[in-house]
This record gives sequence, structure tokens and C-alpha cells, in this order.
Amino acid sequence: MSGMSDQPVLVVDFGTTSSAAAVVVGETSHLVPDPVTGAATWPSAVHWDGESMIVGALAERRKRSEPTAYATEFKRGMAADVPMVLGDRRFRPIEQVAAVLTALRAEAERRYGAPVRRTVVTIPASYGPDDPRRAQMIAAAEAAGLGPVELLPEPVAAAFAPVAGPPPVPGELVLVYDLGGGTFDTALVRIDERWHEVLGHSAIDDCGGRDIDSLLANRIHSDGQQWLAPLLVSAANSQSAPATLRLGMAVTDFAKRIKHQLSDTPTVEDFLLPDTPAYRLTRAELAELAAPLLDRTIACCRQLLDELGVPPAGLGSVLLVGGGARMPAVAEAVHHAFGRPLRQVEEPELATVLGAARWLPRSGPRTIRASTDTSQMVPLSFVLPGGWAQLLRWLIVPGQPYPAGTPLARVRLAGGTLWDLVAATPGTIDRLLVPPGSEVASHQWLALSTS
Repeated sequence: MSGMSDQPVLVVDFGTTSSAAAVVVGETSHLVPDPVTGAATWPSAVHWDGESMIVGALAERRKRSEPTAYATEFKRGMAADVPMVLGDRRFRPIEQVAAVLTALRAEAERRYGAPVRRTVVTIPASYGPDDPRRAQMIAAAEAAGLGPVELLPEPVAAAFAPVAGPPPVPGELVLVYDLGGGTFDTALVRIDERWHEVLGHSAIDDCGGRDIDSLLANRIHSDGQQWLAPLLVSAANSQSAPATLRLGMAVTDFAKRIKHQLSDTPTVEDFLLPDTPAYRLTRAELAELAAPLLDRTIACCRQLLDELGVPPAGLGSVLLVGGGARMPAVAEAVHHAFGRPLRQVEEPELATVLGAARWLPRSGPRTIRASTDTSQMVPLSFVLPGGWAQLLRWLIVPGQPYPAGTPLARVRLAGGTLWDLVAATPGTIDRLLVPPGSEVASHQWLALSTS
């Protein structure tokens, strides 16, 4: 969009289990770390303390003290939009998302030292044009004080992420394999210098790192039944829902810790509590446990390629992103399935936010010049990428003269990005024919102007 290069933009990858953000100014970007831990990723978690919503690592630290006031994975509930009880109140998923975005904005402004009013939010490619979750993400960002809001498909962003080795070349077909905390997304992307084209996409909403954690937690419950039984009895005898929740959280966190350790070592021995026996697990055992889930992701990829008529041999490479890509079993399964070169990033959980930050300054001015004729009263129409868009607002009013190149209106394309409709020649607006909020098509008359 015109005149945006010097404006600070908050780029957000809002994930099911963790989120990341960066402030982008021109060609420069800076990650926004969690103020409590300093980590580049924030837990997508909230905690209602009775007066205000606490988010991120601070919410994670308070989940044991008041587990009934804590929530995570609320992104999975956006489609159903069912309020969740936290402490003494109910909160919709969109409110919880807005709370995290508000904290990200506040920390970004504190570090940048100036207001940040624009944002790019990455979304799964499965959020189609009619998916209500698109509007919910926009509404949540606007409620957090961010606007105008752009949406960018996650695989498009990830394809711009810095990779080890030579980058993909224009024209290359890249299969994006994104195993996140709560979902799996895949997309076939054709690489271009300015804008990568998503040729097709598919997703599994209940397939992510957290689901592997749950499988491992269930195994720990089964393997450690003898030493877990007294803890379960104690929690049940307390007749306290929080006690039972705390034990479940402890086992899940233990499973997650073991999984992470197995990314770096072939065998792990760890202790749930100081007085419980050591729990031992090998990388091969974890791979066997996760195999059915990984098989689902491979089948999802194969189905996408079949629908698009692209054989695996036609792929230039497969890009592994998302926190789940750290598991050695993932790389092994993908390479075995497709036999194509694998592209990886140093921190796969940051691939989407870093890619979006690199995409933004490369996305160009994103302006569309009006199609006019030489008569005195001329209709203003535009050729829109994709054929249609939503008219967000007019930037001029009737009776206002303008020179050539003036932005006349702002639209949101089907993919979620914002573009400005600009004047091809000087003129004066006579009347507006389409109100804000309307869907408009290529060549549709949007306004009348006098030359």
C-alpha cells in the first residue's frame, strides 16, 4: 500500500499454543519477546485474576494456583464461538485472542517507543473467504487497538522465511508442511519474487504438537499407573476440581518436556516428581507413538497434490515449519513419503512470523489505478486481483479534487491483504456509487468523477 514503508507494522503469528510477533519498519524487523521470560514466543494463554486478563508466560505461571481461571488453545474454539468460564466470568474465544493481541501491541509499543496502529495477522490457509474466523481475527485485532488489519495466509508467510542453504527460486513448487501446536496446515506454493501464489491448501484442525503431547501423557498414565495411582487417589479424595486439573497439567507438561528433550537426544530419563520413579522413553518409541498422527499429515499432503495434479517428483522441495518440525520423526516421515529435498529454518516455530516480516517490505505498493475514459463525467472502475474485493472505506469525499496517483479508496482482497485504489488521472469526485462494506468486482463502477 502507498505510503506504508515508514510506518511501524506489528506482524503477528497467532498460534493455537504459542504466538510470535515482530515490529517491521521498512526493511528492518524486531521480534517482540515475552516480557516475563524474554522468549521470542508467547504462550497463547490467558488467566483471569478477577479484575484483568493476564496473558503469556505470566498466565502459564499462574495456571497451577488457579487452574479454573486459566485457558489455552482457545483458537480451536473460534469456529464454535462458545464462551468459556474463567473464574467468575465467561469469555468468548475472540475476547481471549484480543487479550493476547493487546498485550503484544503494548509490549511492541513499549519497545519501539511509538504507537503501532497497523498489523498483519497470519491465518491458516484453510480460513477461506467465507470462513467466519477471518472476520473474528480482524475484529480481535481491532479490539486490541490495531488497524487497519491485513490477513496473510500462513504458508505464504512461511515461504518467505529465511532457510538454511540457497532460497527457493522463482517458479519452484514448494510444499509447505506446517505442524503447529494445535493444527496441521499444508499448501502448495509457487515461488515468485514478490508474491508467492498458493495453488491449493488443506488442513487438519485436530492434529498438532499438543495432540502428540496428549498421546504421550496417556502413555505416561498407562506406564506409570502404579506410582500415579496414589496421586490420582489423593486428587480425587480432595474433592477439588483444581487438584485434579493440576495433576493433569503436571503430566501434560512432563510429556511436553520429554518430547522436547527427544529432539536433541535419542533417550530420555526424567522425573515427574522428585519421589516418583524415573520415566524412560526413546526417540524411536516416541516416533512409533506419533506415527498414526504423522500418517494423517502425510495423507493430507498426498490428497492435496493429487487434487492439484502435481506428482511428488514435480516438487522442488518441502518446507518444514512449525514447532512440530523439530521432531526428527517428522523429517524422516516427510522425506520417506516424498523423496524431495527438505528445507528447514533454524527456529521452525518462528518461520511464519519471520517470513511475514520479510514479505511485508517486498509486497510492493499494492495500488490499483482507475480505468477511465476521456469524457467529462467518467466512471471509476478498477481491475482487481482475483476479480473481487471488499470496499473498506473511501479516502476522499464528493467535491474533493485530487491529482493523479491519489488513493481514492481502500479494499481488502480475497486473500486478506489491503490495497489502495488510486486515480489514474486528476479529477474531482462527483458522487460515490458503492458504500463501504460492499463487495465489489473488477470493472464495476464505484464512483463518478469529473475531469
